[in-house]
Amino acid sequence: MIASLVRAVSSCVALAALSIASIAFAGDVSFGQSQLCGLQTARPDSNAAVQVKTLQGRNGPIGYARFGHGPPLLLITGYRATLGEWNAYFLGELAKHHEVIVFDNRGIGRSTPVAGHYGPDYGMRDMAADAADVLAGLKLARADVIGWSMGGMIAQQLALDAPGHVESLTLIATAPPGPEAVPLTPAVQQVLSSSGADAFPKIMSALFPADAVADASKCFIGDMFAPRGYKGRPVPDAVAQQQNNAMTQWFANTPAADAMRRSPVRTLIIAGANDDILADTNARHLEQMIPRATLDVVAHAGHALMFQYPIELARHIDAFVAK
Repeated sequence: MIASLVRAVSSCVALAALSIASIAFAGDVSFGQSQLCGLQTARPDSNAAVQVKTLQGRNGPIGYARFGHGPPLLLITGYRATLGEWNAYFLGELAKHHEVIVFDNRGIGRSTPVAGHYGPDYGMRDMAADAADVLAGLKLARADVIGWSMGGMIAQQLALDAPGHVESLTLIATAPPGPEAVPLTPAVQQVLSSSGADAFPKIMSALFPADAVADASKCFIGDMFAPRGYKGRPVPDAVAQQQNNAMTQWFANTPAADAMRRSPVRTLIIAGANDDILADTNARHLEQMIPRATLDVVAHAGHALMFQYPIELARHIDAFVAK
């Protein structure tokens, strides 16, 4: 949500140990002190060999990066976000045990056709098809899939349309389809769509709990994944509007909600207890909806959990995937 808006700075806070509760996958968990700001641990973009490439999807080019070793993990990012808006330390921790694949959603970053647009209308199903094209283009039959925010909606649609390609599903700070969801408020939507000099502090205040905003504002950009030669382009208004439309349709998609109630995919749902963008009520609806779902609500966490707790969140997901 931020890369196209600002470029900024850095500072530091310590690493917390993985709590016993975080391995239990039951109810509320705590990851301890926020880990915002330039951790002294591996980040994949420090390796010059990690670069963004493109593959050809059914509807145009798709920009992606892959790194690490082990079972594949496909990460799907959120509204107006490029692949650069994953926390680099979160990705580095995941890459210790997995081949990590991140990519730009349709119309974002390197996933932009020469003509500059993908046609008049597309929704979650189309963006899920793009995710499936990434797997096919990299010749991966199956992958564990992680979706954050709007990316969690795309991930759910991918699990519905191609369950044979989804080994497990991890849904971070997202919402179910259908009328039981609690959508973004118009005020929040306006903040996330904002641009200009005052956009960055507004977005930081939406993404993080109040007492984490100062550190986040110092360190968010410096902790973003920044592979050599990759620059996130400004998100066209038409693409942002198309993503808005896709989410509006998602919150009215009763057939998808019915289908999720029959999903065979093992699912971990992770929510922030202080998420002001997509309330943790959404996570509780998801837990009730998906048959093989487990919910963890993270104490003192906002919408951008992977920036607050990059190491602990990655380890928590890795423990789930490995079960």
